[in-house]
Amino acid sequence: MGLTENVLSLLTVTNIILSLLVYIIYKIAYQIVYYRFFHPLAAFPGPFWASVTRLWITSENLKETEYLTCHELSKKYGPVVRITPTLLLVSDHSKLPEVYHRNADKTGHYITGSFGETESLFNMRSHKTHAVFRKHVAGPYSFTNIKKMEPLIDARIAEWSTRLDESFVKSGKAFDFSWWAVYMAYDIISEIGFGAPFGFIENGEDIGGLIQGFHDGLPAFGLLARLHPFTSWVKTTFLKKYLVAKPEDDSGIGVLMRFRDRLINERIQDIKSEKKIERVDLLQMLLEARTDEGKPLDLEYIRAEVLLVLLAGADTTGTAFQAMIQFLLENPKAYERMMEEIDEASRKGLISEMPQYDEVLEHLPFYVGCVRETMRLCPSAPNIFPRYVPEPGLELYGKFAPAGTEITCNPYLVHRDPGLYGDDAELFRPERWLDVERAKLYNKYNMAFGYGSRVCLGRDIAMMELFKGPLQFFRSYKPVSVKDKPEAKFVVKGGVGYWRDLWLTISKRP
Repeated sequence: MGLTENVLSLLTVTNIILSLLVYIIYKIAYQIVYYRFFHPLAAFPGPFWASVTRLWITSENLKETEYLTCHELSKKYGPVVRITPTLLLVSDHSKLPEVYHRNADKTGHYITGSFGETESLFNMRSHKTHAVFRKHVAGPYSFTNIKKMEPLIDARIAEWSTRLDESFVKSGKAFDFSWWAVYMAYDIISEIGFGAPFGFIENGEDIGGLIQGFHDGLPAFGLLARLHPFTSWVKTTFLKKYLVAKPEDDSGIGVLMRFRDRLINERIQDIKSEKKIERVDLLQMLLEARTDEGKPLDLEYIRAEVLLVLLAGADTTGTAFQAMIQFLLENPKAYERMMEEIDEASRKGLISEMPQYDEVLEHLPFYVGCVRETMRLCPSAPNIFPRYVPEPGLELYGKFAPAGTEITCNPYLVHRDPGLYGDDAELFRPERWLDVERAKLYNKYNMAFGYGSRVCLGRDIAMMELFKGPLQFFRSYKPVSVKDKPEAKFVVKGGVGYWRDLWLTISKRP
């Protein structure tokens, strides 16, 4: 009895709390010592706190400084830096084929839920699963099919120009171009993808707060990704309902989900009623796609792909257009050279009233260089894209990363690698793309749309927009920066970038 009473007397609230604190301190100390000195990645350089806790990179991401900090770290430590206890960041362009090996699986960084429960191609971690699903949906994104949709892109660009004339040319009023670049991109992707424009151009506003809602949700997206595997565990608890986006949500993503569901339901009803579907768009092709067994794709999977296209396909393309405006206004010599090329081709009748994709590639090499140089210096997702190192592991500059190690590149860093771009890698120089042999290397090691077997399926859609929309804008208008407005800034939230305060006035060019 005496022993029992002695034990119970020790189980006071104070003692229990102290015991828990001791245990927590022990676990923290153990983690620090193990990751810093005994983990297989301990030999790789990097900041102290980055080597012992994911909270370091999470903090940098929330402060919107992750890509800049990582760039400085690569200058300080060299081409490979340890940025979490289990993740290596590589900035050497030549390592891209090894990091993004076709047998490399994605890591838990690609947590599902932020954009719905069902996985899209982007979130599929297994390279084998990804290969199967990509084969099913690659057809609709082929360049042959995208080329057929060029008239739809032309129609939206023409509508966009008309609205700019009515709203800003006649009045001479200053406006924040950053919004209007995304309005055009959203209406184009919803038109060619799913049969109807959102109406951003027509209304001249952020309908339903969709764009702002998407941007507001990006910090949470970055937070969830960087705190895996903790967030993967949270999704097994009752908190899951707060992490998974739903059509009922009031956020921009909820608005977009409702728009998506309405389009899909209307199309399915048209098919059931045997209504003749004359237009060719991505939605119709996805609904008509079949697996190897001849079965249609799962409807929830189609919903996930449609949502990804609407989100990633519009916002990121708009970002490239925004950046192009900013870079060219900051570099008047490049702007003047580009306009001379455009005007010369127009005088010779080499480009149509509405420029066509093939004409731009053939007759406007400097303009094409401006597009590519913009996407090099300002990738729309200056983010980390981790993979697991496959067997048998990877040797990096005399050190060994075993199989299962998380490893990543960031396009913001790779696109500034002096080993590929030279000492002027930080400068906006579109003419570097005029060297045909060098341009082949630049394209080979470009990460603007991802890399390797996982490269973005929507790449041809985005490039068609960027070879046409900005060209028609520069050809039609003379943009002038407004000095008494806030300074233009590039914002990166959760790993996705966009511009704000691109204040302009525009006038018609003769």
